[in-house]
Amino acid sequence: MSQANELDVNQFLDTRPVGRTHILVVTLLILTMMVDGYDIFVMGIVAPYLARDLAIPPASLTSVLVVTQFGLMLGNFVVGPLADRYGRRFTMLWCLVLFGLLTLATPLATTVSELFVLRFIAGLFLSGVIPNAIALVSEIMPSHVRATFVSITFAGYTLGVSVIGAPVVKWLVPIGWEYAFVVGGALPLVLSAVLYFALPESLRYLANRRPHDLRIARQLKRMDATLALTGAETFVVRGNTAAAGKAPVAALFRDGRWVMTLLLWTGFHMAFIVSNLLGSWRNVVLNQNGLTTDQIATIMFLPGIAGVIGTLTAGFVMERLGPTRVLPVYLGMASLSTAAVAFFDLTSIWTLMAFIVTGYFSNGGLSGINALASLTYSSQMRATGVSFAHSAGRAGAIVGPFIGGAMIAAQMSAPAVFLVTAIPQMCAALAIFAMWRVQAQGALAARPV
Repeated sequence: MSQANELDVNQFLDTRPVGRTHILVVTLLILTMMVDGYDIFVMGIVAPYLARDLAIPPASLTSVLVVTQFGLMLGNFVVGPLADRYGRRFTMLWCLVLFGLLTLATPLATTVSELFVLRFIAGLFLSGVIPNAIALVSEIMPSHVRATFVSITFAGYTLGVSVIGAPVVKWLVPIGWEYAFVVGGALPLVLSAVLYFALPESLRYLANRRPHDLRIARQLKRMDATLALTGAETFVVRGNTAAAGKAPVAALFRDGRWVMTLLLWTGFHMAFIVSNLLGSWRNVVLNQNGLTTDQIATIMFLPGIAGVIGTLTAGFVMERLGPTRVLPVYLGMASLSTAAVAFFDLTSIWTLMAFIVTGYFSNGGLSGINALASLTYSSQMRATGVSFAHSAGRAGAIVGPFIGGAMIAAQMSAPAVFLVTAIPQMCAALAIFAMWRVQAQGALAARPV
């Protein structure tokens, strides 16, 4: 096939404006991230009420909270290579269906052991949503707005806890904690049916793996009706640094990428410790310190909305100043505002304000670090790179609930809990700062003498 009959999908996508297809994909993936964000933290949302119903101390649920994250971590090692082989859309749809069914089955559990098994298996499939959603957004958007739209999509993760979780706590959990899992199981099943008909596969993935796939031409024409195609084109993706057919995992460490990969993994690990410690145990700490269900719902909702704003603005700022410059500030501020909670009465307006500031910077930092992962790797290894970074994060997500459970079991005071929680987030800020220094030194070394 001559180069005259080749069409570079990378060039096509990077030179077209954002249109209806882009907006449709982002909207669908925001909804997907909302469902995933809610389901990942649903056990932490209902933990104080579930413990009361089972007549056990909340710390007894530590193993269930930890094993969910363990399932997520193990799943990430499999999901990335599967998505790179079989497609982002295919992998994500199956994960949605399976974790939806397992979540629906959770109210049938009557012991901690049964909850342990169900949440572990659900965690394996929950792992397939975030990396594939990020990859799908990254691979349809023009490069100059990619970080912004990855951040916008990640806003759905935060919205899941605030828009779905807060109403569930306020209106359904008082009736029965089981309804939280009914919502968490029904939503992904309904959404998977919608995505099956409305969500396209990644064009960059198809061009890499199946250059003559008829879906490529249909999607290109849908995005640009004026595009003239003869039907004899071979669709290619130029600009990838890893050769086709080589193990994408090994490519993460080639050509000097190993330093950035390890620092990125460190940032993910530390940031996810905090995110999952708070997501798993915050409601328990607040409940044990006398806050009402309505007050807890408010602390879930308002910081969640601030987190959405932080998520959206993080992408905007990162596009202009660079992600490795911006993220240390976001993660550092999140650490300081989390520590500030320790110095206020938990029922005061100042505590709510500190949680709002934490929500803004913490979620902005989490979305930004996801965008950074997608920008660090080329299309051919992107799903694997993002997935393995998330696996490092999930290792931290296992540590987070374990630390929280240990602090709850030791009956540590609320101020001590929040001071300890602030430490890993500052470590994440330092890791991303180190990435910026490595980039700066590399740019300096590349200058002609």
